[in-house]
Amino acid sequence: MDSYEDNLAPPAEPEWWQVTIRFPGDAGVSPEAAATLSAALTGRRFHFLRKEGGLRLRTDRSVDALLDQLVADKVAAGWVSGIYEAETDAFGGPQGMVIAHAVFCADSPAALAGTGSPDGRERCILLLSAMYRAAGLDPFEVGDVWAKIGDLRPPIDPPAEARRAAAITTMWRLMNADAAQRPDPEPGWVERVAAFEEAGRRLARLAKEGQLKRGLRAVLAHHAIFAFNRNNTPVAEQAAAAWLGWQAAFGDIEPAAVSTSRTSPVAPTSTRMETAISTPVDPTKLREAMVATYIDSGHLRTPEIIDAFRTVERHTFIPEADVEAAYVDDAVPIKHDTGGEMISCISAPSIVATQLEQVGARPGHKILEAGAATGYNAALLGHLVAPTGRVWTIDVDQDLVDTARTHLAAAGAGNVTAVLGDGAAGLPEHAPFDRIQFTVGAGDISTTVLDQLAPGGRLVIPMRLRGSISRSFAFERDGDTWKTVSCEMATFVPLRKGICDDIYTRVQIAGDGDVHLETFSEQQVDREAMPAILDTPAHPAYTGVKFRQGDPWQWVYLWLACVLPNGLSRMPGRRAGFTPHFAWGSMAALDGDTLAYLTIREGQDTEGRFWAIGVIGHGPRAAVLAEQVATAIEEWERDYGNHAPAPGFRMATGDSRDQLKAADPRFIIDKPASRLIVDWP
Repeated sequence: MDSYEDNLAPPAEPEWWQVTIRFPGDAGVSPEAAATLSAALTGRRFHFLRKEGGLRLRTDRSVDALLDQLVADKVAAGWVSGIYEAETDAFGGPQGMVIAHAVFCADSPAALAGTGSPDGRERCILLLSAMYRAAGLDPFEVGDVWAKIGDLRPPIDPPAEARRAAAITTMWRLMNADAAQRPDPEPGWVERVAAFEEAGRRLARLAKEGQLKRGLRAVLAHHAIFAFNRNNTPVAEQAAAAWLGWQAAFGDIEPAAVSTSRTSPVAPTSTRMETAISTPVDPTKLREAMVATYIDSGHLRTPEIIDAFRTVERHTFIPEADVEAAYVDDAVPIKHDTGGEMISCISAPSIVATQLEQVGARPGHKILEAGAATGYNAALLGHLVAPTGRVWTIDVDQDLVDTARTHLAAAGAGNVTAVLGDGAAGLPEHAPFDRIQFTVGAGDISTTVLDQLAPGGRLVIPMRLRGSISRSFAFERDGDTWKTVSCEMATFVPLRKGICDDIYTRVQIAGDGDVHLETFSEQQVDREAMPAILDTPAHPAYTGVKFRQGDPWQWVYLWLACVLPNGLSRMPGRRAGFTPHFAWGSMAALDGDTLAYLTIREGQDTEGRFWAIGVIGHGPRAAVLAEQVATAIEEWERDYGNHAPAPGFRMATGDSRDQLKAADPRFIIDKPASRLIVDWP
C-alpha cells in the first residue's frame, strides 16, 4: 500500500546531522577529494550542497570520526557542525520534504563522486526532464518550470544568432530523451533516473490531493536549483539552461514541442551543449540587483552610499569565490585558526551597508578602519571620502594586510592605505580622524582610540555588552561623555592580539550532538560543570509572554543581558533532550554550576498562532534560575515589550565614567576601560 495515496502521515524523517567541510586552500572540493569523501560515505544515507567553497553535508548519523580522519589525511582542511534547517515550505510541505530527501539521497553519491565531470549539467537536465515527465506536465507546463528556474537566476545575454538554433536543439534533445536509455551509463544511473521519476509521480499525486503548500511547478523548479548545485553547475550555466528550456518549449525554432512521454523517439544523449550559451554573469547586473534589494530592505538609504555600492566591485575583493557568490548576502570566511574556527571574514553586504549608514562618511574625511579583512569596506569608505579624503585600514595579521593591499590596488583605491597594527590602539601618527570604524567585535572601548577622534568625530564599534549580546554603536561626544546616534544589532568576529581582545571560551556539552556554550571572562560560570549540565534533571518554567510571527527577539535579549548578573550566552547545537527556542540553538543564562536556556511552546488564540516563551533550567539551582529568567522576561513584557521605543545608550571612559548615572543600577554595564548606560524609555 502506498501511504501517499491514502493521505497517511509521511514516514518518519531521520535526525539529519549537518557539517560544513572546508578543503585545502578554501578552493572547493577537488575531484580527488570528492571521490575520497564519496567512497568514505558508502553505506550511509546522505545529501549535500556546495556552499562557500566547501560542502554542507547532511547525514543520517554522526560522521565525526570519518571527518577527523579526512582532516588527518589532508583530504579536508577542517569541518564545523551546524544545524540543518530544511526548506520544508519551499519543497511543498512536510510530505514534499520527505520526497525531496529521497531524491537528494539518491542523487548525492553519484553527484559527489562525479565532481569535475564535464557533462554534469547535461546529466542534470536529463534527470530533471525525467521528473517533469513523470509528474505529467504538458509541454507548456515544462516551459513554465524552466521560466521559474530562470526567475531564480540572474538574467543572461542570449547566444549569438548563428549558434542559437543549435543550442536550443541540443536542449530540446536533452529534454525529450529517455534518460534511462542513455548509452554506456555509469553504475547507478538507472536508479538515479528512477528516483527522479518516482519523485515526480509522488509530487503530482500530492498536488492532485491538495497536499502541497506551493504549486507543483514551483516545487519542481526548486528541485532543479538543488540538483544543479549538487551536480556542480555554476549559476550562470543554470541561467543559460533555463533560458534554453523556455526557448525549447515556447520558441519559434523547430522542433519546439517537448515530449511528455517517457519513451521518446529522440536518441538518448548527454552531448555537451556549446559553451557559448553559458554567458558569463555580468557583475554590474549582480551589483545592481544587490543594491535594489538593500534599498527595498532599508539597509541602504543614503544616495552616496548607494553609489559606492554600485561602483565598488565586491568580487574584486574575493577573487577566489565565484562572481555570483560575491553578491550573495552572506559573510565569506577568509581565515581560520588551527582549530578550524573562523577568525576573519568579509562581512555580509547587508551588514557592511548597515555600518556605513552608521559611519556617515563625507568627502574630505579622514577615516580609520580597524579590521582590514579583504579591503572591501575600506574601498567603499575610500569612494565616499574621495577626492580629497583618506582612509587607513589596520589589521593584526600581515597576510591579511598584504591581501588587502593587493585588492585595493586592483580596485584602484589610491586613497586607502592598509597597515599592520592593533586596531584598538588606533593609528596616532595619522590622527585626528573624522570617523573611526571597527569592523571587528570589541569587548571594551579604550580611551586611546577615542582620543584620536577629531572634534565632531564619530566612533562606530560593534561592542559586546554582557555574555554574547552585542550591538554596533555609533557614538558622538556629549560633553565629557558619549551618546549613541545610532545602534544596530550585529555580531562580528572578535578582536585578536591587542588591548581590547574579546575571545570567548567555548565549552563543549557532553553527549551525542554538537551543543556548545559561549562563555566570557566576566561571567561567573563553572566551566568544569557545564559539559555534563544537560544530563541533569530539567526544570521548565513558562511565562505568559507570547511572541508572534515577525516579532524581534533583540530587545528581550538586551533586557536579559542587563538584568541577569551573567548576561546571556549563545548555546548553539542540538542533541537529545535539548529543546531550544530556535533551530540553530538557544540563549542561556549562567550562574556558576547552573544553566537555564530559552525555549518556546506553540499555541493558538483569537489573534492567531503564537509562541509562549519558556525557560528550562539544569543544575543544582535549576528551578531557581529558570524562575529568575522567566520573571525577568515577564517584567520586560509588562514595562516595555516589543512595542516600546528603542532604548538609548550613553558611554564614558577613564575619569568621566563616574559622571554617568542610572536610576536602576542593573542598566549600568561597567567594563575595565568604559561604562555603558542603557536608557530604557
